[in-house]
Amino acid sequence: MAEPTHPVSPAPLNGVRIWLSGSIPETETSSPKERADITEFVRRFAAQVFEQGGHIIHGSHPSFTPILLEEARSFHSRGGRKDALTLAVSRYWSTQPQDVQNDDRQKFCLVFETPEASGPNAREDSLKILREWMAARCDVIVAVGGKLWEDIDGKAGVPREIELAKDRGIACFMLGGLGGAARQYLDTHPELLKSLKNGFSEKFNYSLATEGSLEEFPELLCSALARLPLVRGRGSDGVSFRILALDGGGIKGAFTASVLATWEKQTGLKILEHFDLIAGTSTGGILAIGLGLGLSASEMLDFYRKRGPVIFPVTSLSRKLKYSILHFFRPKYSQEVLLRELEAAYYKNKIPKTLNDSQCRLLIPAYHAIAGSSHIFRTPHHHLMTGNASTDCAQVALATAAAPTYFSASKVKNNISESHFFDGGVWANSPVMAAIVEATCHLNVPLDRVDVLSVGTTEEPFTVRERTKAGIIRWGKKIVTLLMNAQAETSQNHAHLLAGDPRFLRVNMVTAPGSYSLDSVTEIEELIALGNREAEKPDVLRKVRSRFLNGLFVKPWEHFK
Repeated sequence: MAEPTHPVSPAPLNGVRIWLSGSIPETETSSPKERADITEFVRRFAAQVFEQGGHIIHGSHPSFTPILLEEARSFHSRGGRKDALTLAVSRYWSTQPQDVQNDDRQKFCLVFETPEASGPNAREDSLKILREWMAARCDVIVAVGGKLWEDIDGKAGVPREIELAKDRGIACFMLGGLGGAARQYLDTHPELLKSLKNGFSEKFNYSLATEGSLEEFPELLCSALARLPLVRGRGSDGVSFRILALDGGGIKGAFTASVLATWEKQTGLKILEHFDLIAGTSTGGILAIGLGLGLSASEMLDFYRKRGPVIFPVTSLSRKLKYSILHFFRPKYSQEVLLRELEAAYYKNKIPKTLNDSQCRLLIPAYHAIAGSSHIFRTPHHHLMTGNASTDCAQVALATAAAPTYFSASKVKNNISESHFFDGGVWANSPVMAAIVEATCHLNVPLDRVDVLSVGTTEEPFTVRERTKAGIIRWGKKIVTLLMNAQAETSQNHAHLLAGDPRFLRVNMVTAPGSYSLDSVTEIEELIALGNREAEKPDVLRKVRSRFLNGLFVKPWEHFK
């Protein structure tokens, strides 16, 4: 029965994500042998996929889930990664959402919860969301067993999932020979055999669909999967490449720091150990570098709470007036004070740290004042981009936070030269798009492996309707806000479109106009309280726990010289 195969590597399925579709048919529609064969296939197939470096994604059907969990538990006990198995579940069926997060299943696999739909078709719409989520995260679909609805076969799970995968151009394997909906659906839709894109001939696919061969199927299928070009990149061998992107916003970074500190406390896990790349602009860059150097989110929160008033010393009415007048003629605040506070926060032992010392990959946008162009400070995670490996971390933080008129341009040295830089917020106040480009273009991570968590610094409703015919005087500083908001919004929207709903999570909140400014230290405690509240929202916390802070630690990144 088997078509010719070729030798494969010790981990031939490294990084391949397999959507396992189907279920064990009910007793009234199948024979005891069919049910036993499907059960044994799932067991053997899962064991082989896990051992060969692959990943199985399944929609938590109660007939398959115990079998998959047993194999995942066994694999995990032998030192295997827990992302070998991902169980997706809709909130439509999880009546106690907290159970999904506290479930013992998360010790051995990843558990992702998808949103629940509402309305008269809530069940079907919730299933659609679940299936689209799985389709967006898989490279290939394997269908076995399943129940065929006798009244409308198109509503059965296996046919719908196969059609969804086929529409997305995903390779399909229909193991109808073991019975169930997979076989019945092919009996009525034989044309499907021409569009499976799985590397097998139409004749051989027909034999898979009509002849049961339990002994051959698991090995045959793994061999076929190993020959297909399913992983289109070298940057990720897991379910996802996780990115944390932190916006700019001056002292409003206290909100961001509070969000991150809340998540670390709620999960008992460190942000640093769960992201393959951390990007941050301005105040987000200060946070990103601190996290990269091993500081906890709580320590960075203390930096804003205790040192913010020192960096932005505008507390009394007289001092506000003084700084406002001086602001017309020179930068508003002392760069030396900010540098001193950064060094005190980053270098507790008074030994300077460079980007090469970061424990995770970093991407820090800035603006090159002399060249008049955008610039990115990055850890030496690419063999052709190592120029800033020995650059002092406090200097990089100073550069990305050197907001024009608030601070002077920052002078930064690398291995060869010294130059001036301004705040990266002039072109990437929300660095999320730059981070996705870094992952896909420079680290060669497939786009469908990227999983993004973007955190803001609060936002407020914004309009320029009253300035549609304004000149220079009427525009004033409003034009700066317009340009900053426009580029940040565009970055977020484009990143969301590229990554898609299943792989993009934005956490931020809208505040009343004029509530918070970039340098108003009197509202730090309010910002901290708002960040804590936003981070603790059940829907937000569930997603963060399942997709990012899930106990699946990132691998050490490769340093280039």
